[in-house]
Amino acid sequence: MNRLLGLVFFALLLIVGSCSQKQSISYKIVVQTASKKVRPTDTIRLSLNTLADTKTHHFYWNNKKLTQPFIVPQTTGEQQIKAIIKTENGTKEVTKNIRVFALTSPKAFTYKLINTYPHDINAYTQGLEFVGDTLYESTGQYGASSIRKVDYKTGKVIQKLPLNKTYFGEGITYIDGKIIQLTWKKQLGFVYNAADFSLEKSFKYTKSPEGWGLCTDGKWLYKTDGSQKLWRLDATTFEEIDSKDIVTHNSFLSKVNELEYANGLIYGNTYQFNKDVVVIVDPKTGIVKGVVDFSGLKKRVQQHNRLDVFNGIAYHPKRNTFFVTGKYWDKLFEVEIIEK
Repeated sequence: MNRLLGLVFFALLLIVGSCSQKQSISYKIVVQTASKKVRPTDTIRLSLNTLADTKTHHFYWNNKKLTQPFIVPQTTGEQQIKAIIKTENGTKEVTKNIRVFALTSPKAFTYKLINTYPHDINAYTQGLEFVGDTLYESTGQYGASSIRKVDYKTGKVIQKLPLNKTYFGEGITYIDGKIIQLTWKKQLGFVYNAADFSLEKSFKYTKSPEGWGLCTDGKWLYKTDGSQKLWRLDATTFEEIDSKDIVTHNSFLSKVNELEYANGLIYGNTYQFNKDVVVIVDPKTGIVKGVVDFSGLKKRVQQHNRLDVFNGIAYHPKRNTFFVTGKYWDKLFEVEIIEK
């Protein structure tokens, strides 16, 4: 009897082991490419790491069914591939994200210095914006954040509204008589009347974790959050509609800070390269079209213990020039951006 019970127990173990083996099958999507970095128009082949227990399987690119081989469409950024697998035990779904880079590298730009103006050395500059001939500025740091109007020619602060010490001020932009200001980690933005700085309302970030840079094309708002994403916001409700990844031919860019929209493109300060640069981004695609090297400006300002990074860019449409500065810089520079 004991021997019989032992045989039955052993048989049960085999059955359980067999079932467990089937359940432990792990499917993964394998992407085969001719080069290490995937770009638009590249041909890729997709397969599964195993066909065990597989009856049929199909691949999808952003939910569109694929045929093999697959030619990557004219899109960049993080893209999702999905496999729907029919097995003896039912249907399984597996996903894999791949990064698609730009076809060409950014153009190289430099600057021509036009004018130098005074700037508040105590301003931790986070945002600059021209409305007519008046310069609006947002400053950061807890307990020192503000929004202000500045006479750019003299550096004099005409009007200033301090933020509550719990908020860290970030990027600003102007639209329809309103100044929109982001805060850093509170997931909160403020809407002010541009004339008198009266607070009209606040809004929550619905998808992004932080507030960094902000600009507008007159219809949409564009926002960064420290990641690789450039968010598009409704200018009335401030809802984050969608996002594009900020990409070059060989990298995804994060830490894109102060933003300025000019002539169909977005100009953004970035700490990605540990250099004084501005990236020029196509808001429709997220592709970096150019990189502006602003080396040398930091040497022109007063050197002191609190001197911080290059940050702050505003376009003056009538003068067709850009104004740039940095955190705790005592000068504001008017420049013309030129191709190298």
